[in-house]
Amino acid sequence: MEDDDIEESSWPSAATANRGGSSGGGYTDIRKEILDRLMAKGIEEVVSDPSAFSEQLHWHFERLPASYSIDLDVDKPEDVLLHCRILDECANNPDKRPIFHVRFLKRRQTEFRGSEPNERMMEDLSLETRNVVDDSEDSSARRDIVIHEIIVSSIAKPKLLAELSALLSAVGLNIREAHVFSTTDGFCLGAFVVDGWGIEETDDLLQKLKETTARSHIRETIASGSSGDL
Repeated sequence: MEDDDIEESSWPSAATANRGGSSGGGYTDIRKEILDRLMAKGIEEVVSDPSAFSEQLHWHFERLPASYSIDLDVDKPEDVLLHCRILDECANNPDKRPIFHVRFLKRRQTEFRGSEPNERMMEDLSLETRNVVDDSEDSSARRDIVIHEIIVSSIAKPKLLAELSALLSAVGLNIREAHVFSTTDGFCLGAFVVDGWGIEETDDLLQKLKETTARSHIRETIASGSSGDL
């Protein structure tokens, strides 16, 4: 997921999708490559029972839309494990919904001139950037943008992307990239690349997300699947 993109996905499952001219063939190849890479890394839950994990992996891909497979980075097969765990936690712990996972991705240095970022920065942002710079027209400054990924799972519902975006905005985050996928069994998996949290450490950001969700109506509408008033 390198390019900035805002997407809410409701495509057919991988089982019914046609890719590369054969029904489901490309997705089978992706599953096999993910499995082979995880086996090569010697991850315990994979190598201890490859057959059982292969079935789990098959179910994971079948429940998600075709666009999920397209967006995957096969060089990061552990992401699939993480997504499985988050979806399982969401399914098994309704009182904790929505489930959040936060991780630091990278720092990116950006040059600002006047009141707007330069062209390079404009290419990076897909929604909005809130900048604090000198009022002088010829002022320029360099600053580090700290980029995190927030993965979230809850009940699938209409307007979910808008509600999750509102939640992240309430925390003070800027969305650079977003993907939200609905599963065949009524859950969702969202991945948001954000900036606006100035440090790499993630514990405080995770806590802020939970606190902001708990004190607003957003938790009720997201966790329950009700439509709310957004």
